[in-house]
Amino acid sequence: MATSTDDIDMAATVWMIASTALVFLMVPGLGYFYSGMVRSKNALSLVFLCMMALAVVTLQWVVWGYSLAFSETSTSPFIGNLAHWLFLDVEYTPHPNAPTVPGIVFAVYQCMFAALTPGLAIGGAAERIRVLPTIVFVFVWSTLVYDPIAYWVWAPNGWLFRLGALDFAGGCAVETASGFAALAFYFVLGKRKGFGEEKWEPHNYLNIILGAAFLYFGWFGFNAGAASLSSGRAGIAFMTTNLAAAAAGLTWVALAFRIEHKFSSFHFCSGAVAGMVCVTPAASLVPTWAAFPMGIVSGVVCYYMIKANLRLGIDDCIDVLAVHGIGGMLGVFLTGVFADKGVIGLDGTKSSGGLINGNARQLYIQLAALAASAAWSFVVTFIILKAMNYIPLFRFRIDADAEDHGVDFTELGEAGYSFAHHALGGAAAGKESPFATPTPSFRNTVSIDAPREKDGAEAAQSLALAPDTAVEQPARVHPHHI
Repeated sequence: MATSTDDIDMAATVWMIASTALVFLMVPGLGYFYSGMVRSKNALSLVFLCMMALAVVTLQWVVWGYSLAFSETSTSPFIGNLAHWLFLDVEYTPHPNAPTVPGIVFAVYQCMFAALTPGLAIGGAAERIRVLPTIVFVFVWSTLVYDPIAYWVWAPNGWLFRLGALDFAGGCAVETASGFAALAFYFVLGKRKGFGEEKWEPHNYLNIILGAAFLYFGWFGFNAGAASLSSGRAGIAFMTTNLAAAAAGLTWVALAFRIEHKFSSFHFCSGAVAGMVCVTPAASLVPTWAAFPMGIVSGVVCYYMIKANLRLGIDDCIDVLAVHGIGGMLGVFLTGVFADKGVIGLDGTKSSGGLINGNARQLYIQLAALAASAAWSFVVTFIILKAMNYIPLFRFRIDADAEDHGVDFTELGEAGYSFAHHALGGAAAGKESPFATPTPSFRNTVSIDAPREKDGAEAAQSLALAPDTAVEQPARVHPHHI
């Protein structure tokens, strides 16, 4: 489709810039969401790695990532050319995918998607990966996995785009790709030390809620940012995102209540994220009501997928495969069910819709898209990880002693909670603390990750009076989180 600077709409441009800022907030939001779900000794590293992914991918995107993923002049059905390397000719002329905004605005908006995706993937290897190899991995993975899949689905000459695959905002390149990359991490790195023998719970539920709130907020820009303002499709994407999150969150809470007989903030946040993942490829392609069944189905399927992972012994402590991988695949398939040609045609786009319009063929196309994305991501990620592990400098997994101390201390020399490191990390393990403030010695049985019966003041007083007294407390563990 030909584009011209005469088509640029300032309202659409401002909305996409605002949406770019919203998606940016999802990066630290993802970090906080992850950090709350792991043990305190690894919390800081996850926030740090998410922000590092943003920096690394921004460089990669400018060097060649954007050109490989969105080059409109490439005739290859599989990958773009280097016509826009170093952002050459990415200025005011619009891209065919966003004909009403300057090309540079569209490129920066898509950069946020590209930066968020490897952050999702590395969550599957949380608590056991080194920082340097992860930084290198993000650059390589973005080039060999994210960029090709994004080109297939969104670029004008991508083979899935030309086949007619429907993926509005990232069901294939973002969600499915990150989920199956996390599965590859598990097969290469193995389980965390003590997995299946010890029970761990999320160490900070407030971080989980804070991170989920940032993700929820940013997802409005993620899904509604690319929709046409003039047609009303942005409003549809906004509402379907909200409705799917609400339906999935409530469904997940109800399922968990049957087991625990308590309402859980963690379960609601997990469900809400699963709902938004599922509706992402359909956000502005389906009627608003379709987000309701999509949210319910994603809540049920992802909830039980987590339980299946535990039974299979898959150590995915952030549930990336279950929520993003399976949730993304489910969303791509259900897009083929609920896609409506009337909604899609609001901005003049011609489509036969999905199954609700009698177009059963769309389901086969969607299956091809999700299968290709999952397979490419898993296989290529597995090869990248195996190849990097042959190089000692880029060996991914931290050693057993470092895993005991936590990634924060051993890789960053910092702690998300300095009082916890003083009391439990350095002194308890017989290690010299990197912090200046001296602290008393505590026995190894004290765990900041386990909730205590005493209130904060009483607990602090008892520990201060008896620093050498071992304190053991049972932890409340969600059935699906070990």
